Amino acid sequence: MTGSRRPVLRELAAAGMLPKVARWEPVITGWFLAAGVLLWKAHDAQDAADRATVLRVVALVLVIGVVNLVDDDAATVLAPVPVPLAWRRGVRVALAAGAVAAPWAAALLWVSPGPLTAALTLECAALAAFGLAVAGGVARWSDAREAGLAAGPAVLAAGIAALLLPARWAMLARPDADWRDAHLRWAAVLLIALAVLVHTLRDPARRRMRLHQTSKS
Repeated sequence: MTGSRRPVLRELAAAGMLPKVARWEPVITGWFLAAGVLLWKAHDAQDAADRATVLRVVALVLVIGVVNLVDDDAATVLAPVPVPLAWRRGVRVALAAGAVAAPWAAALLWVSPGPLTAALTLECAALAAFGLAVAGGVARWSDAREAGLAAGPAVLAAGIAALLLPARWAMLARPDADWRDAHLRWAAVLLIALAVLVHTLRDPARRRMRLHQTSKS
């Protein structure tokens, strides 16, 4: 089976299949909105707290857009080919990660948050992992073709919920208050979301096949 996958993968790559079937409109909209936030507010960010706020809004907008790249409009077309479902979904997740990472790096250069860079990048990564885990879970357990329609609102709701958390569990801490503890919580969110995301990438058909083989033996 492995040998039969290679020609298929080469043909799909040569044909540019993934860019053609991915939903780029929400992603590009998110990029433009993020640029608009930077143009509107970046020059007014005078201190570390203001810079953190601007970049948090940028991260939220970017993630809401890129979760739509998990949508697999070609699932029916590609189902018969010898390419594992986990591989197809994994490529989409990698593409979504790149679609966040590149504009996020540009935003960091624009705003220059200094020593806050690593912590704010952790927040962006955790939010992206959460959104992709939601999208992956919806795609796997509901067979929905437009999981991004659920994941986008979920990311927005998570951002609003983070604002409403009591001070003891604050996620969006100011640089001068509970910064370390807040980012330990962000690290926990990232690890949990990555674990869920990896689980959603597994092909349920392979498990059923192993169980069937075990029962026959």
